[in-house]
Amino acid sequence: MALSRYSRYYGLPIVSFDGAPGLALRGTLLPVAYPDSLVHVVIGEETLDQLAERYYGREDLWWRIADANSAKAPLDWRAGDTLQIPPLRAATRTPRP
Repeated sequence: MALSRYSRYYGLPIVSFDGAPGLALRGTLLPVAYPDSLVHVVIGEETLDQLAERYYGREDLWWRIADANSAKAPLDWRAGDTLQIPPLRAATRTPRP
């Protein structure tokens, strides 16, 4: 199945894991630094989808926060960790064809 050119994985190489083809790891994407990003300290059991709902009004944009903080996997964030929250304009942008 071909990827849409609007996919965040578009253009990444296809690699093999245990003989099955897959996409390169998300960590290979370089995060973009936005000077107007917010800094959020994780409290309790907060999840990225909860933070996306709080900051963007849409929980489905959790992966924008994950991409901006690719040093850890999305489920590895714990209370006290600091996250960068990209601005709404960056989280809802659509790449140009």
